[in-house]
Amino acid sequence: MGFLVLLANLLFLLVSQTRAQEQSGHPFIEPKEIKSETCLTCHPDKKGGKFVHTAVGMGCENCHQATSDKEKQTTRIELVATGGDLCAVCHEAKKDPVLHGPYKNGECLTCHDPHTSEHPKQLRAEVNSLCLECHAERRRVEGPVGLFGDKAKISQADFEQIPKIVPNAAVKMGHPFARHPMAEVPDPLRGGEKMSCLSCHEAHSSQAGPLIRIAKTKNGDICAACHEAFEAKQSAENQKKYGATEQKNRKEAQERLKKQNDERPAEPKKTGDQP
Repeated sequence: MGFLVLLANLLFLLVSQTRAQEQSGHPFIEPKEIKSETCLTCHPDKKGGKFVHTAVGMGCENCHQATSDKEKQTTRIELVATGGDLCAVCHEAKKDPVLHGPYKNGECLTCHDPHTSEHPKQLRAEVNSLCLECHAERRRVEGPVGLFGDKAKISQADFEQIPKIVPNAAVKMGHPFARHPMAEVPDPLRGGEKMSCLSCHEAHSSQAGPLIRIAKTKNGDICAACHEAFEAKQSAENQKKYGATEQKNRKEAQERLKKQNDERPAEPKKTGDQP
């Protein structure tokens, strides 16, 4: 009889602990064991991967707060802040007039994994694939739209309001016009980088819409600055390859252009102009 009573008590305790865990959503941790090492014992994937968030190395308690009740055998895990407020603890918020929708709404986790990723800056996908997850047309769906294999979701209404462009992630050119490169070729303004959506657009905020990057030259005109850099690079390569011939061709082209400008008829005077 005594054994049966002991067994019944053990089962009752086990059921009580299981219910408490279900309500708190987390197994019980002894208060003295609440530390990053304990977290990473059960969540080793949070410190793996090619690009690990710096915050993981700083300690889980920087973003998460764990509270254990020994009497009730429960442990509750909560974030120290929510949404963009949590990210803003370490990352200064941009104050530019044009803000990317998810950034403006504090939905940083739409594009970033908070712990680790195979892509730089904990992005959920390679840059172009990431952007086109929302900015490319897709088969009409009903209800919340799953992104990145359902790692993030947005409402159908929000998805439909996002501006769409023609290419998809497999296309290497076509935006903002048909033959414009979008991938694989070198980016003239970002040494070592390839062309991507970030060649022309900012990820979070900009002084210009639609999130257009502001160049450091050509009065901020990103198109003019990029093409000027590309042409200068091509000219340097041709100069190295063809030497005097390239220099002669450039000089002749400049002289032709000057001659055309000199011979161009003067514009007719407008009515009311002084002689």
